[in-house]
Amino acid sequence: MLTATTLKLIGLAAVIWALGTARYAWWRFSSYQNIPKSIPWVGVDPNNNTPFTRAKVALRSFFGLKPLLVDGYEEYSKNNQVFVLPNIVNGHEVIIPTHQVSWLLEQPDTVLSQYETNRQFMCGDYTMLDLLGPNWPRLSEIVKRLMTRDLDDFVESIADETQDALKSLWGTKTGEDDWHEIDLYEVSLEVVARVSNRIFVGFPLCRNQSYVQASSGFGKYILLWAMAIEMLPAWFKPIYGPMLTAWDYFVHFKRIRGFLSPMVKERLAQQKSQQMYFDNVEPKGAKKEQPNDYITWALKDMARHGEDAHVDINSTCEIISRRLAITSFTAIQSSAITITNAVVDIASTPLSYSVQEAMRAELTSHSKSWGESHASTVSDVLKTSGIWTRPSLSKLTLLDSVLTETLRLWGILTHGVTKAVIHPAGVTLPSGEHIPCGAKIGIASYGPHLDEGVYGISGTSSPLVWDAFRFVKMVQGQTQTQTGDVKYRGNSSSSSSSAGEEESGGEKGAEVKQETRTTQRKGPPGQAGSRFVSTSEFYMGFSHGRHSCPGRFFANSLLKILLAHIVLMYDIQPLQERPANPWLNNTIGPPIGTMVRVRRRKA
Repeated sequence: MLTATTLKLIGLAAVIWALGTARYAWWRFSSYQNIPKSIPWVGVDPNNNTPFTRAKVALRSFFGLKPLLVDGYEEYSKNNQVFVLPNIVNGHEVIIPTHQVSWLLEQPDTVLSQYETNRQFMCGDYTMLDLLGPNWPRLSEIVKRLMTRDLDDFVESIADETQDALKSLWGTKTGEDDWHEIDLYEVSLEVVARVSNRIFVGFPLCRNQSYVQASSGFGKYILLWAMAIEMLPAWFKPIYGPMLTAWDYFVHFKRIRGFLSPMVKERLAQQKSQQMYFDNVEPKGAKKEQPNDYITWALKDMARHGEDAHVDINSTCEIISRRLAITSFTAIQSSAITITNAVVDIASTPLSYSVQEAMRAELTSHSKSWGESHASTVSDVLKTSGIWTRPSLSKLTLLDSVLTETLRLWGILTHGVTKAVIHPAGVTLPSGEHIPCGAKIGIASYGPHLDEGVYGISGTSSPLVWDAFRFVKMVQGQTQTQTGDVKYRGNSSSSSSSAGEEESGGEKGAEVKQETRTTQRKGPPGQAGSRFVSTSEFYMGFSHGRHSCPGRFFANSLLKILLAHIVLMYDIQPLQERPANPWLNNTIGPPIGTMVRVRRRKA
C-alpha cells in the first residue's frame, strides 16, 4: 500500500513533468527562440503577433511550409527584408534576402557553421553512426580528393552497370505490346545502388542482392527518424534515438560491415606483403596497384592523416564500413530521388514523346561528333568510345537541362544555405539586426527557384511548371525545341556560380554578377551543359558556396549516364497527371508508389 509520502512524491513528479512539458511546448511552438522580436514572422500579422498566432503558424510548418516559403520570398526577400521562417522541427530560422548571400558565405566557420546546422537537421548523434564529429570533414575530403578526381576512370564501369541494371529491372522485351509497369522509386533505388556500388566496392559485390539491399536500405527513412528525434525533449533523445535507428544499425549496417570487413582485411594483408600498393610510387616488389574503390580511398585517407591501419585491423574495418555506409546513403538516396522525379516529369509533360525523341536525337548526334559516323542505332550510340566522359557529357545540353529543371522544382531540401550561429557573441546582419548564438541564419531555395524574373525568360514557360529545355532556351533567348509543360497538383518547386568551386570538380561555371534584387538576375548559373552542378543564390539544388555538396560531380556523371541509357533503351508511356511530391517540413519526398509503364526499344 502506498504511503502518504510516496503519494506526495508521485504528485510532485507529475507536477514537474507537467511544468516541463508546458515549458517545452512553449519553446517549440510560441517562443521567439532568442530571435529578435523586431524581425517579422512570415504568416503572422505584425498587428496580431501573439503566442497563439506564432504557435499556429509554427504548427503549419510541419505539413504546410511551402506557402510560408513562397509568401516569405515574395513579401520580404524580394523587398530586401529579413524575416523569420517558423520551423517546428529544427527551430525557427532567420531568412535573409538573396542579395546578402555573399555576406553569408564570407562568414568564417567559427561564426556561422553549416556543419552544426547539418548535425542538428540530421540528428547526427543518433542517425549517422557517430561520424558527425571532428572527423566528419574527412568524408567530404575522400569524395573531393579521390573519387571526383578520377571520375573519368569510372564512366565505362558506370555505363556498363547501368545497362545491366536496366535490363534486369526495366525489362528486355521489345514487342509492340510489351508495355509493363515498374514501381519507379523502388526500381530507381536499386538501379542507383548497383551503379554506385560498382564504383564504391566494385564487381561482383555491386550485384550481390543482399549487399545492394543493405546499402540502399540504410538511411532510407533517416530523415523521418531525424525529425522524430529532433521533436523530442533533450532528455528523451538518448532513450528513443537509438531505438528509432536500431533497424538501420543492427540490420543494414551490420550486413554492410559483414561484407566489407573481409575485403578490408584482405587488402591490408596484401599491402603488408607488398602484393598490392596504393601510393603514387610503386614500392619495390609490389605486384599491382590496389583497386580504385572506396576501401583504397579510405586507406589512403588514413595514411594521409598519419594513421596506421594495421595497428587495430578490426577498428579499421569498423571505421571504413561506417564511412562507406554514410557515403552510400548520401549518394544513393539523393540520386534515386532525382532520377525518379526526372522520369515522372518526362512522363507527365503533354509532349512527352517529343521530349524523349529530342534527347535521343541529341545523343545520336553527339556520338557522331566523336568519330562514330555509323552511330545511328541504340547499340551504336551505347558503344561509342568517349561519349560518357565529363567533357563529352557537358555537351549534352538537353539532358543537362532536364535534370537541372527537375532539381529546380523538386530539390530534396527547400533550404539552400542555412548556418547556425556558434560564436558566443553572436553576429550582426548587414541590415543591422543582431542574431544571438544558437540561432540559425540562411537563404531558402524554394522561393528563388520560382522567381519569375530569373526563370520566366521569354520563350520559356512559367517557373511554376516543368519546362524540359528551359535552361537551353534561356541561353538561346528563343524557343528552338518543341517541348510541353505540365502543371503540378499540390506543389511546385540559386552571388557567383560555384560549379568549379572544388579544385577536383573539373567543371567550372561562368561568373555571375551579383544583383541587389532577385528580379534583376537574368539567366541560369554556369555554362551550357554543366548547369546541373553549378550553384548560385538562384539555383541551390546542391546548396551553394564552399560547403556545396562535394558529391555533385559524381551525381552529375551517374545521373546523366543513367538518364541517357533510359531514353535510348526504353519508351516511357505518358502519364495523364503528374503525381504530387509529399512535403514534410522542409523536405520534399519523391512520388513514392508511382507506377510507370515502359517498353524496351529495339536496338
